[in-house]
Amino acid sequence: MKKRTALIIGSTGLIGNSLVQFLVDSDHYEKVISIGRRNSGINHPKLSEVITNLDDLHELVLEDTIDDAFCCLGTTMKKAGSKDAFYKVDHEYVMKFAQLASKLKAKTFNVVSAMGANKDSLVYYNRVKGQVENELIQLNFNTLNIYQPSLLLGDRKESRFGEDFGKIFNSVFNPLIPKKYKGIEGIKVAKSMITTALSSQNQKINYITSDIMQSLGV
Repeated sequence: MKKRTALIIGSTGLIGNSLVQFLVDSDHYEKVISIGRRNSGINHPKLSEVITNLDDLHELVLEDTIDDAFCCLGTTMKKAGSKDAFYKVDHEYVMKFAQLASKLKAKTFNVVSAMGANKDSLVYYNRVKGQVENELIQLNFNTLNIYQPSLLLGDRKESRFGEDFGKIFNSVFNPLIPKKYKGIEGIKVAKSMITTALSSQNQKINYITSDIMQSLGV
């Protein structure tokens, strides 16, 4: 079995941190390269961390050929502080990373988007996510996997009021919520990303929704 090389950005977040751990523990990967503004906090001989200002992603030079690129970048309007700051993280940095992955000839590009992503949405968050999805398609990756989780569950390093309220709602009404809309653990999203990346090389564009991730992430 040929060992693979993974490139990841967003490794300090809820999904990304779990994903890095799964990647370095996987027998399918011999090297994992993490790009970020600070260390992930994970020490492993397979893991190589590149610390950089994300504004300079387009200037980054890597010698490796990448099999699977994973983008786990994402913030909220409240944390970003403004629409412009949110756009920079969720659009500009994602696209810069995608362009880097394309330059490194990544076979699959895997990106965490959101349920409800739509370039024509009246909701700014969903509209930006939809715009990114459309622009990623134009980069013409061999395989593009777009993950659209619903409410993310798990322990974040920072509190997000909307998610905290959603978790309470999800807990109370869980039996009545259709599977596609139920909250999903960040760890399940991470597991489903690896499973999909390893099995989807012959499929061009794939949308993986929460109900699919619930099954893949076990």
